[in-house]
Amino acid sequence: MRLARIALGGVLLGSIAMLGVAAVHAEDMTKEQMIQSLQGSKTRSFQAPAASGPSQSGLADQLKTITKTRQITVEQRNKIADTVKEDALPTIDVEVFFAYDSAALEPETLPKLNTLGQALSDPRLKGTSFLIAGHTDAKGSAGYNLALSGHRADAVKEFLVHSFHLDPDSLVTIGFGEEQLKNPQDPFADENRRVQIVNVQAAPVAQQ
Repeated sequence: MRLARIALGGVLLGSIAMLGVAAVHAEDMTKEQMIQSLQGSKTRSFQAPAASGPSQSGLADQLKTITKTRQITVEQRNKIADTVKEDALPTIDVEVFFAYDSAALEPETLPKLNTLGQALSDPRLKGTSFLIAGHTDAKGSAGYNLALSGHRADAVKEFLVHSFHLDPDSLVTIGFGEEQLKNPQDPFADENRRVQIVNVQAAPVAQQ
């Protein structure tokens, strides 16, 4: 089975901030802590978007549009990174283990992903869209790392959709490769290998 193949393997995806946002480390987080972190400030996250400036709802729509073709330019990825930073979107980093040079999930990472799935399934996050962003360090070519990071983000999404029956349209995956290094002073550092979950708030409560 496809899921059985996904649940094999061994490289660590570090768990740190990405896209310039101070993300919450999810290594030892409970379901409740994940929910609270992904909700962010209720007065900000659940308001209708302002008339001007970037909005969480706008980012969600933008992500769905540009990912339909999977031909995302570096300029588009940089714009997404800037929007996440400027909007200070609720974010957590999840430490995920993969097989070396592959997108196969290691069995030891499944408890963490199960907790994440339980959090994303909670009614308090209903109507929310999430960006699943994959990252690598600078080992290997930039093109290869970009593809690998996308496949790893897809593997996390597939696990969540199949295991928790989440709406696949609420989970948008993008690989950033080595473009958004957590530690640019050490491009090969483990902390640069990571997956991040960003709340892009597709449906603010005020509009529901």
